[in-house]
Amino acid sequence: MTAPLDKLHDFYQPPPPAWTPQTIGWYVLFAIAGLLVLWIIIHSIRRWLTNRYRREALRELELLPADQFSGLLKRTALAAWPREKVASLSGDEWLNFLNETSGDPMFRQAPANGIEEVSLRPASLSGADEQQMRKIAAEWIRRHHVQT
Repeated sequence: MTAPLDKLHDFYQPPPPAWTPQTIGWYVLFAIAGLLVLWIIIHSIRRWLTNRYRREALRELELLPADQFSGLLKRTALAAWPREKVASLSGDEWLNFLNETSGDPMFRQAPANGIEEVSLRPASLSGADEQQMRKIAAEWIRRHHVQT
């Protein structure tokens, strides 16, 4: 005699649901998201490459003596603007250019307003003034807005 439980069969298990999307809308959404990610990556790489001159100028600023700050700022500006617009600037015109491009009048007050004079007489600058001038120069390198 057979046991009554031997006549039972297992429950029917349906196949697990598919993880792939079932409608075209999901594929469109994935394509848009992929294009957006690709655009963000390309934009970030272009921005990083475009700002290379800023990173190099900041690295160089850490090692320069105070009498070469104005020259570094001029080289940095020449990397971003056309030569005709920047190369001939000196004195008040140069300071006005630095102030206008930074969006902040950081080169109007001492010691930053004497950045060109320091290149002629570096001994007239105290250690605290040199640090302040280095900080202002670094801030301009980071924040200047290029408008050609």
